[in-house]
Amino acid sequence: MARKVKLVDITKCCACKGCQTACKNWNQLPGVETEFVGSYENPADFCVDTWCRVKFNEYDEDGIKWYFTKYQCMHCTDAGCIAVCPVNSLVKTEMETVKNIYDECIACGACVPACPFDVPRVGDVMMKCTLCFDRIGHGMTPACARTCPTGAVSFGDLDDKIAEAEDRLGELQERGHPNPQIYGKDELDGLGVIYVLPDDPDKCGLPAEPEISATTYFWNIALKPVKTLAAVGISIGFMNNFIKKKAEEKTKQVQNQEMVE
Repeated sequence: MARKVKLVDITKCCACKGCQTACKNWNQLPGVETEFVGSYENPADFCVDTWCRVKFNEYDEDGIKWYFTKYQCMHCTDAGCIAVCPVNSLVKTEMETVKNIYDECIACGACVPACPFDVPRVGDVMMKCTLCFDRIGHGMTPACARTCPTGAVSFGDLDDKIAEAEDRLGELQERGHPNPQIYGKDELDGLGVIYVLPDDPDKCGLPAEPEISATTYFWNIALKPVKTLAAVGISIGFMNNFIKKKAEEKTKQVQNQEMVE
């Protein structure tokens, strides 16, 4: 199966935030109360109920310039979150998306500092963009791409989307953008979200050179046996707590029955 990716063309984004709303609607995520923090950007950060947001990047360069950047999990090929997860709840799907198996996640938060894009957020479990795995598995496009009114977000085969992005660079140069570029083609062995940028990544709210830390690689390679033991220990701990809870419930039932009698 050819890998499929999202293509986000920042030069076409009008910051309507339709992608944010579509993500909320499809994934049945509740609205989040926010406060004004000095920017039109809202919400100002991810949370367990917000997996997609539009960054507002403002610059004064011969007049005010805005670069609106749709931001979400990048579904990295070389995914640091997968490397550090102690219970292996983060996995690659057959479609190369990064999926969290919620029933196995222990909400330890190890994935948060491992992500160079600062995406995961942890509540009862870690939550993030799924690349609409449930939609693309049935031949549908992600909700954000289906909704985008300007065509800034699209979805398709990796090779087709990279070719589309490369063609777009020529158009942008003709329109006076001196430094348009593609982001996500090579970063971390390739991202599941490819960007067409009008300028350098840092001007668009993206890390110029995203990297997985040496500590993350060490955890993944040298400490695999420890990860296995940790997973076993955690599982035993959960089982013990479950048995203890059931015993307490049984004791309480017996006590209540004795009181009735």
